[in-house]
Amino acid sequence: MSIDYSLDLAIPCMARLPTALPWRLAGRAQGRDKALLIWLQNRFTDIFPQSTPAEKTRWAQQHVRMLALERVDAMAFHRLGRSGGPAIAIRGAEHARSLAQAGQGFILVLNHFDRLLTAPIALAQQGICSNVLTMPVLTNPELDTAHRRFLLRKIRNYTEITGGRWHTTGDGMRTVHESLRAGQVWVILADAWHSEFARLRKHRFLGGYLQLPTGIERLARSTGVPLLHAATYTHRPDQLEVVIETLPVDPEQAIDQVIQKLHRDVQARPWAWWHWGLWDQMWHPAPEEVNRDAH
Repeated sequence: MSIDYSLDLAIPCMARLPTALPWRLAGRAQGRDKALLIWLQNRFTDIFPQSTPAEKTRWAQQHVRMLALERVDAMAFHRLGRSGGPAIAIRGAEHARSLAQAGQGFILVLNHFDRLLTAPIALAQQGICSNVLTMPVLTNPELDTAHRRFLLRKIRNYTEITGGRWHTTGDGMRTVHESLRAGQVWVILADAWHSEFARLRKHRFLGGYLQLPTGIERLARSTGVPLLHAATYTHRPDQLEVVIETLPVDPEQAIDQVIQKLHRDVQARPWAWWHWGLWDQMWHPAPEEVNRDAH
């Protein structure tokens, strides 16, 4: 199946099937791309040397399955948490409700973990609208035409549910600053990555450290808004759990806590992190390990 056919036709058509059948079918997506599965198993061998061959095989299959589920989500956001779609159990929604009811703008911090957009979808169903800040899509040279079309369709579906706007880092940040101060909500990913990012900070992660952008903490400090963190956990293809947590008032401490939580989540569910393909760019060994290897 070509990428164009899959993204343009197969996945949208699958997403229209009744009940939770689309997610059950997508949840069986594994083993079709042998090269990807082998690559993932080798990556897990390097990063988790104590893991067993059976664990690495299972993680690789679960990673491919998770990405397939997320693509179906993207074409059926309106069905998440609704009758006939994946059930969503949400914990911590009161933190977002209390801020929204007070007219307080805030940043909902996510990571590229599991079915990441479930949290703002679930909040929208409780009346909390949000905007989203992403990397550029139309001008991103790393995206082919099929992926660009799919992402634009995904964003349109997403903003129809969340009731907010889509804004990219290439559009300037004045709109984001002004709307946060005016009491609006913005969804931003802490582990977004691009090789051209200039302002980075180190975070301890899996025996080394991740270099991650400081945009969220600078934005929060400039606008004075609080941050919340949300993570989604897939228990079954059609059963999701969203956990929303408060964060420290200091933006740097808040993002430190977000990445520490990501670290624990990735240790527990290696398959659920999206960024294994960017590992060599984002992750660096700890200085003491570099020194040790040199002797």
